[in-house]
Amino acid sequence: MGSQASLVRPRARTAITRDRIEEAALGAFSEVGFDAASTREIASRAETKQQLITYHYGSKLELWKAVVNRSFGELRERMDARLAGLEGVDEPTRFRLLLREFVLFSAEHPEIARFMMHESARLTPRLQWLYDRHTRPFIELLMERIAWAQGEGIATAGDPAHLVFVILGAVGMLAHSAEAELMTSGRSREPESLEGYVDLIVRLVLPGDSGSVATPPVARQRKRR
Repeated sequence: MGSQASLVRPRARTAITRDRIEEAALGAFSEVGFDAASTREIASRAETKQQLITYHYGSKLELWKAVVNRSFGELRERMDARLAGLEGVDEPTRFRLLLREFVLFSAEHPEIARFMMHESARLTPRLQWLYDRHTRPFIELLMERIAWAQGEGIATAGDPAHLVFVILGAVGMLAHSAEAELMTSGRSREPESLEGYVDLIVRLVLPGDSGSVATPPVARQRKRR
């Protein structure tokens, strides 16, 4: 019994240490980018020793990958949990609510958008790794669902990739929290204002049966068949 407890405690301490390091690293990477963030600064933010970063991750690049896996893992868990709660809901409503959940998650974690803005500025092996492992599957699924919604006449007409640009661009604005506060006289983070912004983004892509919706010609041809 005592030996089992002694094993659990070090494991728990290791998990706590790694959690603090990854939180600190996300903050540093999102503020100054990968190249400018130093492991010394990350260790200082995490209130731990720099050597522990090397011990647990081996290098700054491996720590960066751990931060990416953690951030996108949290997004997947959030989306999976939302999806599980939508069993039996019709497909248009399900898609609308899942899109809303993604935007809301992004609003609650602006540091991830800042992180992505730094990484997306230029094509690097890091960005290619991130895209292949995490963002490509998500973006392809989103474009597929948008194309389906266009075929149903409930999504805004246009290239699905461009609509994804709209979504990600709107989400990216959430990263500029200081500027958003100035633009809204300090109201951007208020629950009512944030909810309104999230709903607006969803309505831009899925306006429903409003007159602005136009079913693409290709989708109409598929329906006639």
